Amino acid sequence: MERSEKIVLTLDIGGSKIRTGRKEFRTPKNRKSFVSLLKKFSDAKRIEIGVAGVISGTRVVFSPNILYLKNFDFQKIFPKAVLRVDNDARVFLRERAKKVRAKRILTFTIGTGIGRAYAEKGRVKKIKNFEYPEKWEREYQKIRDRKDYEKLAMFLGEKFSVLIKKYKPEAVVLGGGVLGKRGFFEKLREELKIKTYV
Repeated sequence: MERSEKIVLTLDIGGSKIRTGRKEFRTPKNRKSFVSLLKKFSDAKRIEIGVAGVISGTRVVFSPNILYLKNFDFQKIFPKAVLRVDNDARVFLRERAKKVRAKRILTFTIGTGIGRAYAEKGRVKKIKNFEYPEKWEREYQKIRDRKDYEKLAMFLGEKFSVLIKKYKPEAVVLGGGVLGKRGFFEKLREELKIKTYV
């Protein structure tokens, strides 16, 4: 087996950053630059991709924060690779669910947008509503951009509580770049009043 055949690539494509292993790139502003970036990884034989939005097979139907990805098919960029493309929040939860002992887990990824995913008895459910942005996402972005993290924790605590009440998780898993802001995770955990993991 050739060395390149062993390469497994994981891409986490967000509205502001793309992460792969230990490397991080700014998400390109246009489709042409995005394709150029992806072609740097053309040696990969197996690729797992998480991207915000509505996913169908290897195609992004719609991505709320990366509009140029509308109807973007990753298989055209990686024609020989074995691909698995899914909503980024589901990918995030699939990984975390292995480490969290709970029958029902709800996750929120807090970044450019808000991702949501739900797992029951170890299986991540495909909930179509979670692939689309919440009606309040623009308001979230405005508060986040003002860097008022106390107000942001209160705002998200109220919004997340609606989904927590509906799905009744035993644990909530949080992810995303905004969690790194000083004191924000602690404030949000206090607002949620449920067993919370990162």
